[in-house]
Amino acid sequence: DYFDFEGKNYALIIGRDQNSKRVCLIDECDVYLWAILKPNLNQVKINKLIQKISKIELDLKGRKTKVEKVELKNKKFLEQPVQALKVYATNYKDLHDIANKLDYPEIEKRRGYDLGYTTHYIIEKKLDPLNWYEIEGEMLNNSNEFGGIDSALNTDFVIKLNSFKPLKETDTKAFSPKVLAYDIETDELQIGQGEILMISLVGKDFQKVITWKKSQTKHKYVEFVENEKELLQKFCEYIKQQSPDILTGYYSDGFDLPYIKARADKLRIRLPLGIDNSQPKLSAGMNTSARIKGIVHVDLLKFIRTTYAQYMQSETLSLNEVSKEFLGDTKKQFKIQHSSTLNNSNWQDYYEYNLHDSVLTLALFEKFWPDLLTFSKIIKEPLFEISRNGLSKQIESYILHHLEKYNEIPEKRPTHEEIRERRARGSVQGAFVYEPQPGLYENLAMFDFTSMHTSIIISHNLSKATLLEKEQKDCFESPEIEIKGKKTKFYFSKIPGFFPSLLEEIFEQRKKYKQEYIKNPNIVSKARSNAFKLLSASAHGYVGFFGARYYSWETSSTILAFVRKFNIDTIDKIQKAGHQVIYGDTDSVAFAANNKSKKQIKELLAKLNKELPGVMHLELEDFFKRGLWVTTRSGKTGAKKKYAMIGEKGEIKIRGFETVRRDWCGLARQLQNKIIRIILKDGNEKKALEYLKDIIDKIKNRKVKPHDLVIRTQLRKSLSEYKAISPHVIAARKMKEQEIPISEGGLIEYYIAETNTKSKLVRDKVKLPNEPGEYNISYYLEKQILPAVENIFHVFNIDAKELINPKNQMTLGDF
Repeated sequence: DYFDFEGKNYALIIGRDQNSKRVCLIDECDVYLWAILKPNLNQVKINKLIQKISKIELDLKGRKTKVEKVELKNKKFLEQPVQALKVYATNYKDLHDIANKLDYPEIEKRRGYDLGYTTHYIIEKKLDPLNWYEIEGEMLNNSNEFGGIDSALNTDFVIKLNSFKPLKETDTKAFSPKVLAYDIETDELQIGQGEILMISLVGKDFQKVITWKKSQTKHKYVEFVENEKELLQKFCEYIKQQSPDILTGYYSDGFDLPYIKARADKLRIRLPLGIDNSQPKLSAGMNTSARIKGIVHVDLLKFIRTTYAQYMQSETLSLNEVSKEFLGDTKKQFKIQHSSTLNNSNWQDYYEYNLHDSVLTLALFEKFWPDLLTFSKIIKEPLFEISRNGLSKQIESYILHHLEKYNEIPEKRPTHEEIRERRARGSVQGAFVYEPQPGLYENLAMFDFTSMHTSIIISHNLSKATLLEKEQKDCFESPEIEIKGKKTKFYFSKIPGFFPSLLEEIFEQRKKYKQEYIKNPNIVSKARSNAFKLLSASAHGYVGFFGARYYSWETSSTILAFVRKFNIDTIDKIQKAGHQVIYGDTDSVAFAANNKSKKQIKELLAKLNKELPGVMHLELEDFFKRGLWVTTRSGKTGAKKKYAMIGEKGEIKIRGFETVRRDWCGLARQLQNKIIRIILKDGNEKKALEYLKDIIDKIKNRKVKPHDLVIRTQLRKSLSEYKAISPHVIAARKMKEQEIPISEGGLIEYYIAETNTKSKLVRDKVKLPNEPGEYNISYYLEKQILPAVENIFHVFNIDAKELINPKNQMTLGDF
């Protein structure tokens, strides 16, 4: 963190010493911005300009700031050598205003004023978060320095830092932070609209449920207070007493802490949670974040959504689903209802339910701590930011912290107008996908490009900074790209640029830690491998992200043009080698062995790799016994990115099928999965047809368990924002009417019932699982079962509709 004193900024660094005492360091660093000069200015003009800039003084918001000094430096900006003035100022917050004063004709660009003080301090001083240091400084004890701040901070030591040196990992013990997880229960889900009934807190050897809803209880961890006001005060008291480094919740940025703050405001009490007794600060905007001075508040949902969601099997990112996947544990069974309807035994279960949510949250934090720690060490940003930043922000932070070794001045963040212009230009032409011929194939192999987009960037030196205005004698040339009906090419310098060079470092570290993890699987090697994998995989997305400092439409277009080129070239070479190519997408190609041995296929792979440039590399994903490619719903063309294969040891790979669709009932997903597996295992459709017919008969005769027909989906925005009245919106409204808690991101469960209504609309037949009724046979057959299997059986020229609604009585033999 940082604070201001007498017009200057000071870094506030909270940590622990080797005896787990809480330490606060106070430090300062130079603050400055860069004024990039126009080329070929003579020294006389530069000296006059320096004199003018040196006289700038501002009086802003009651704060006097001035240019402290100016230095001329030889730097680089977007790979080009430049002369730049390093303009030092009194206060970091005023750099933008000083930049606005530098509107002299000799200055071409102003940069380096928008990094944020914390990032600037870490870059400047090289005191990286979550590392051990040996420090030397002046102990402040009831001093008058910095306005007596040391007396106001709840820490064991406050030290004015003089010097520090990093300690090697081999010389230090692993740091285990003191963590407290929390969760609240309320009757109302709209922030602050209802009273908080209870708050649970769970840490190492500490469990507590604080509530003012009194009942007879056997639970020792329950502590009763008089009212909601006392509940909030006790919550703060326990956080002070436990003195955590990290306070963690699940969706706590969006719900728990804003709710607590809103209720405290309504009750006119303070929440002195910070180490200086300050209240939590909630940021405004779309993504609220709640910050506590001296304690890192971590909303685990945000980190999981960014870092893990793409690899997860869970239907939603609810605490229950995520805990089931990562911990093998779930929330306690408890039917949430309004507190006014609860009896004594209900309250017993409610206390347990509330406590267990915090138990799960703490266990998830411990599961992800190695990743959070590793990301912070690699990217060099504090834990608060690391746990919340999207992938583009993570890679941008990595770039900013490593620019110095390239002598580069950082590019600025784009303005709203620049973002609008970037959006108006539109998206780039996408990658190539080879349309498969639907069918069941035997004896297959699959080649994958390793980190394809990233390896293309590195191998062809692609970036905003290496993009040339026109073709030069020795440069990288893009494949032809079609823009508004015209074909064009882009050209890139061959002199290694900082962005491709940084990516190469990430790429090599990714390979190193992947091998380390294979040799020695443990949580640290896995976390390192995962961190570099995500950074590497995010590179192309970053280049094409409208809000990126180093966004480049031309570079993004070129990357995808190379993806198309290498994909098509590889397919062509595999075909010429005598193989039938079945499928090709962004970074992989599947083909039939066609009587070629494994040795010959590996020789082909080696030959293809010799012909690839730079770090580009194909690897053998595996040999497969059998593969299934299906039609689109129309049954006329092959479905892209939708296939299933079985390996030689029986392991099954499924891509693109609806087995993970969230608007399907469990039976439809299980059915599709089972039918795919039967076909792959047996090599024909006969048993699969028998299984399908059995399921159809069970549905028609109402022999299916209602639980298997429940449709589960997620409320992706607040209920009031939905304009289309779809079935899950109707279900959410019913939940609200029945006072069943539901909020953005929550799980909605419903089924489609037989009703007396003449309406044909599905939404008029929605019922919640707790509402009695018979399931709608025709809906489940036609809208769930048929879509799940229709395109699979098209492969075998079987019309699944005929099984569901036979025009004539048919037997399996007729198929």
